[in-house]
Amino acid sequence: MSLAPLTFERARNRTFWGLLLGYAAFYLCRNNLSAAASLLDAGLHIDKARFGQIASAGTLCYAIGKVVAGPFSDRFGGRRIFLIGLYVSAVANLAMALGGSLGVWVGLWSVSRLFQSLGWAGLVQIMPNWFPQSKYGTAMGAISTSYQLGGAVTPVLFAGVLLVTTGWQPLFAIPGVALILVGLLVQRWIVQRPSDVGLQELSAEVGAPVAEERVAQAWYKPLLVLLSRRPFWIALGLSFSLTLIRETFSLWMPRYFADLGAANAAAVLKSTAFPVLGLTGTLLAGWISDRFSGGRRGPIMAVMLLGLVASLLGLAHLQGMASMLGLDPQTLALPLTGLVGFCLLGPYSMVGGGVVALDFGGKDAAASAAGLLDGVGYLGASLAGVGVAALVDRAGWSGAWQALAALSGLSVVLCIPLWKR
Repeated sequence: MSLAPLTFERARNRTFWGLLLGYAAFYLCRNNLSAAASLLDAGLHIDKARFGQIASAGTLCYAIGKVVAGPFSDRFGGRRIFLIGLYVSAVANLAMALGGSLGVWVGLWSVSRLFQSLGWAGLVQIMPNWFPQSKYGTAMGAISTSYQLGGAVTPVLFAGVLLVTTGWQPLFAIPGVALILVGLLVQRWIVQRPSDVGLQELSAEVGAPVAEERVAQAWYKPLLVLLSRRPFWIALGLSFSLTLIRETFSLWMPRYFADLGAANAAAVLKSTAFPVLGLTGTLLAGWISDRFSGGRRGPIMAVMLLGLVASLLGLAHLQGMASMLGLDPQTLALPLTGLVGFCLLGPYSMVGGGVVALDFGGKDAAASAAGLLDGVGYLGASLAGVGVAALVDRAGWSGAWQALAALSGLSVVLCIPLWKR
């Protein structure tokens, strides 16, 4: 395929939209598990505890994969890593549609999530090849809408599948086929770097290692440099807490609305409030940090996380607030879930392998930084399966939301040392 006649702007736009569409499509084979939760309980006797085991095992593999995928993307190129992750995840979901024991499901879902971890690392490695450092916040804010779009669109698609089909099998077979078709499309759009299509590279950043030095050094050297920086450890702490909260809402909201009394398809649709408003928060956070705070991420994260604390406390006291306002609990839970998405996903998009990874890693170690940030984040997110299931069984949903509100308060404190950086 020869794209040499392309202008820089056109090649960049095709690459951007290919990455955005491709990463959004990963959620076809990610959010389908939560959409199938009630059906799996009825059809395969996978209750909350077993469901939590499947989810947590997959998330733990996702975390491990993130750490490894970053350095490999920096060394071998993000495009290759991105596409490998997409196709293997699709095949694993097709295999899940055939059924099997709990052990088989844990294994296949873990394989799917392990290879899905390659997607974001590949994306982050490609982005600084096409955007200058002064636009990192805006560019990464825009590309981060990919997982908000994926999180918002896929539940609508799954609700449609639930209305026109029966059983849990279509929720794994249809997404697997769809993801392969999207992969065949976007691999024609995504270009690794401008020189691959005969275009001039962006100017190197001051102090950034040249490509020859990067290839020659051991794969773990960028990780050691990153871990020597105290602010990076603070970013790791934020990633741990914010990813845990995000994964809880991505995984459990269909089940939460079902427990409030919604039918299966309606519960899946209501869960879209989280990513839909989160998309707005993501775009706003990146743009404000570039435009008005000189690239400082701490202030905007702290302000938005205060809103997150308030919205989680609202969910924790949902029944009392709904009774006081004369509303059905489902009606009040919907805007509160959207507010959680708005306040959470803006800061998360920065620190969870987003613009903060580019800030620390630059062009030559962005994927390594993203891999560490996301890897530690998803170690925390592995608690969203078995941990939240156990918490809900013991203290109810109210207790779970109170625990996450406390974790959000700790995240606000972690933002303070980053305020002026």
